Amino acid sequence: MLQPQLSIIPSVPVWKKGSELLFDRKFYDGVIHYCHAWPGPVRCIMTEGPVQLPDFGIVRMKPGMLPFSCTLIASGTEIGKAHLAGSSIVLASGDAYNQLHIAGVCRKLGIPCVYVIEYIPETRYQIAALTTRNPLKLLRHFLFIWNQEQKRKQAFITADALQSNGTPAYEHYHQATNRLLYFDTRVSKEDLITTDALEQRLEKLNEGKPLRLAFSGRLISMKGADHLVRLALILKQSGMAFLLTIYGKGELEGWMNAFIAKHHLGNHIRMPGALDFRKELLPEISRNTDLFVCLHRQSDPSCTYLETLSCGVPIVGYANRAFSGLLASGDIGWSAPTGDLNGIRDLIIELDKQRIIIAQKARNSILFAKEHDFESTFAKRTEHLLSMVSSKPIQEMQP
Repeated sequence: MLQPQLSIIPSVPVWKKGSELLFDRKFYDGVIHYCHAWPGPVRCIMTEGPVQLPDFGIVRMKPGMLPFSCTLIASGTEIGKAHLAGSSIVLASGDAYNQLHIAGVCRKLGIPCVYVIEYIPETRYQIAALTTRNPLKLLRHFLFIWNQEQKRKQAFITADALQSNGTPAYEHYHQATNRLLYFDTRVSKEDLITTDALEQRLEKLNEGKPLRLAFSGRLISMKGADHLVRLALILKQSGMAFLLTIYGKGELEGWMNAFIAKHHLGNHIRMPGALDFRKELLPEISRNTDLFVCLHRQSDPSCTYLETLSCGVPIVGYANRAFSGLLASGDIGWSAPTGDLNGIRDLIIELDKQRIIIAQKARNSILFAKEHDFESTFAKRTEHLLSMVSSKPIQEMQP
């Protein structure tokens, strides 16, 4: 009996630079967990990425040093039977439009296929509307999204299981069989804020100093970065004392700095840029944030939510479907309708007057994060995959 081989087909690419392979940090950390937890070999089938690399979050490895095998395919190559031969189970990306045929290939080979999904159609339409100005191009984009969604639904029905990141996808694709709900996070047990550290920070709420607000993420429209500085302006006009720290980089950074200068918000807003996630960002949020402001315009299940809760920081944000689903799962924050900046302002002003409520939700936040840390989440996902392998005899699959 052979050991079961897990084949992973991610949506993120891999980059080649000289003798090294360059991986997205978040993806690499997840695969390493599978290497430790999976009772057999792990293989990744990945598309070679474009020349340009992301600004940060890259892991450089020589192929011979990898704890998993990596099959590189050229961009535009369709994955077929030959690529999947030898797999005991395939974990594919349901968000990638060029992987929706994988379930059919697996079915022909007799290999269980599991998709991972994050976005729902609503989110795809929202993103298209925020990033496409030309009406004709937007219409074409909408038609493409609709067409791909029909293929996606059929793929999920054909597949053996679906792992949904966040409640929107879990609820939307309810017709899929063997569904698993999880909340994405990069935070390990050892990185969660301790009870002592949390209580020390909460003591500062009683000192009457300006409320410390924060946001971290890409500074783009879909993440509501432009609304952050507008919120700061109306909070200032309301006479509230506060400091808003905005961590991250993105295309709106220049516009935001100009807005800050124009409205004399320099004493209310800090923009330190993008920080190293574990070494800098997590400690900063854990020590120096009372309330996290998340004004995402769309309903993607951003890992920002769980990572903020792991710092024991409650969230006030727009009631998109992802955050609303999270609030229904745990008492960890407050929401106002998407786009309602005055509603967000009113919530923050009221919370500033009743800081004991912030402290209560902060304690709720870390309790929720402990139930969904990185290790616990991946253990649940791995058990889900193993349940489909153990029920079938493992044999060498031929192309």
